[in-house]
Amino acid sequence: MPVIVETRGRVRVLTLNRPEKRNALNLALCEAMVKALAAAAADDSVAAVVIAGAGVGFSAGADLGERKLYADAPEMQSRRAAAGMAMLRLPGQMGKPVIAAVHGPTVGAGSTLALGCDMIVAADDVKVSYPEAKHDIYPSLVLPTLLRHLGPKDCFELLATGRVVLAEEALRLRLVNQVVPREELLATACAVAEGAALYGRDSLKRIKAAIDALGQGVVPSAP
Repeated sequence: MPVIVETRGRVRVLTLNRPEKRNALNLALCEAMVKALAAAAADDSVAAVVIAGAGVGFSAGADLGERKLYADAPEMQSRRAAAGMAMLRLPGQMGKPVIAAVHGPTVGAGSTLALGCDMIVAADDVKVSYPEAKHDIYPSLVLPTLLRHLGPKDCFELLATGRVVLAEEALRLRLVNQVVPREELLATACAVAEGAALYGRDSLKRIKAAIDALGQGVVPSAP
């Protein structure tokens, strides 16, 4: 199954489950994650969500092999793009806290998925990078999200060089909220998720929308 779904108390844990491909984001995985997020949003027994990754890292980013496979299939390209966009947007639109628990390689679109969550708890072995430049791929999904979290020069540096950001620097840049030992990652992320589940759904949606608008330089109107 592309996504492992489990419940820990009031927290729904969704684990990217393509460890043999380092959780590269293909169509099946994106669609499964969209379905799992929607189910968590609709379940009244779920107060918060944690997104994690199986295997050696959180996600290797977009599945470039599948990208080539669908090069001459515009319908599949559109379906793949729609699923990826929905997956990246849903965490920020849900009326529940969504926490990313990242470890090991957290790359490109995989890092963008994590940044789209409300908070990020990282293991001390995390390695964040944006290697699109090495493949001459325009970072259409990565760029707007990364720019909202970093200043222009830091954003340009990470995109243009594709260099790896380790845990200490990721914390300094505020790409992650906290760093913990690898063995404590999931438990800490679940505790953070439940601790952030105080607001009602409507209030939390409004707060998320306001934060997103301010991140794009838009001043939200008063209620």
